[in-house]
Amino acid sequence: MQTALGTVAFVSLGCPKNLIDSETMLGGLASEGFTITPNYKGADVVVINTCGFLDASRRESLDTISKMLALKEQGEVKRVVVAGCMVGNYRELLDSEVPGADALVSVNDRSQVTSVLRELRHSGELTRKAVISDPDARGTIYDDRGRLRLTPRHYAYLRISEGCNHTCSFCVIPSIRGKYRSKPRERILQEARELVADGARELIVVAQDSTYYGLDTEGRKSLHELLADVAKIPELRWIRLMYAYPTQVTDELIDLLARESKLNGYIDMPLQHISTPVLARMKRGSTRDSTLRLVERMRARVKNLTLRSTFIVGFPGETEAQFEELCDFLRQGFIDRAGVFPYSDEVQAESHGLDGKIPEPEIMRRHARVMEIAQQAMFTRNERLVGTTRDCVVEGRTQDPKYPSEARSTMDAPEIDCTIRLKGEHIAGSFIRARVVRSLGFDLLAEPL
Repeated sequence: MQTALGTVAFVSLGCPKNLIDSETMLGGLASEGFTITPNYKGADVVVINTCGFLDASRRESLDTISKMLALKEQGEVKRVVVAGCMVGNYRELLDSEVPGADALVSVNDRSQVTSVLRELRHSGELTRKAVISDPDARGTIYDDRGRLRLTPRHYAYLRISEGCNHTCSFCVIPSIRGKYRSKPRERILQEARELVADGARELIVVAQDSTYYGLDTEGRKSLHELLADVAKIPELRWIRLMYAYPTQVTDELIDLLARESKLNGYIDMPLQHISTPVLARMKRGSTRDSTLRLVERMRARVKNLTLRSTFIVGFPGETEAQFEELCDFLRQGFIDRAGVFPYSDEVQAESHGLDGKIPEPEIMRRHARVMEIAQQAMFTRNERLVGTTRDCVVEGRTQDPKYPSEARSTMDAPEIDCTIRLKGEHIAGSFIRARVVRSLGFDLLAEPL
């Protein structure tokens, strides 16, 4: 007979780092004897792992919590636990807008979620909300082994560090997750081997700044050395590098991108802008000239380079001329895959105090224009791929009867980049070499060789 609070449903919001947190918490709960269920209705506990990065993500988190609390009111759910980034920095907001949660567990105390749920299981009717939010926990280096994965079996995220040492004026991550802490190299390799043994053939390396890896430690082992070791895992097919900070991209890393076939020449390197004055106000540490030199160096040395980047438009003080500078940069095709975001005026961020705020309608106009330019540049690049052969991994099914299999190439990360529609029915997770026969803009059509 199942005990009270035996089943747990999970809602994971936000970035891949948050997803890893969710997978780790799920793994811990499962190992303690809790039954994990995909169904919210009827669950003894629903855990919502929140994102607190931007106003839009906080609103999504609050809406999700409200929906789960409504299920609790209706008797469909017994307990609601709120975890993640919002708990430490936005406690007052949670208390005012969603006061009915049974427990709050901050992102830096996530290892305690199992003990919190165990207490809830035996508490009957709670008279006091449990709040686990210890500022000192921001110095913890967590173990991500033993995860219950939420991604498809063939790929997994590999986190190499916690926190961030940069002081970007628009970002609140250091106040949420603390200073940069590199994971021990051997622990990362153990996690990588565990993920591969669990079926992952593509590892997506994530951090707040992956290129800072090792610089905070005595041995100062660098990212390129770590990636070279990860690449030695025999069954691993692809390694995808995300969140590279441009000022930390070294010649050694570029050389590894060029020679290590498992890296596929793919790098996600958020530039945020190209105008030097805007970059200075963002406190990014880079300039237009340093960025152009870096990109040109990478293009010259990595023949199969796929450069992904993200940009912010409408930052305080961004003039029309500086905005046009960004537009021109994107038109020139330096970037293969781009994400563009409108500036979000975060109260806890340093940029909130800057002058020169741009009205929201103008921010949205600029955002729409840059998105159009970035998309057109990507469409042009995709047109050039017609007739080429690509290595692909099958993701699932499409609605197209002529091209029923959905896949990704080495140029595309899951969920954020382009997809390929493959002719024929293929098993998810299989790797196939295919010839691109047509571009549909975002998507490509391809036929297996």
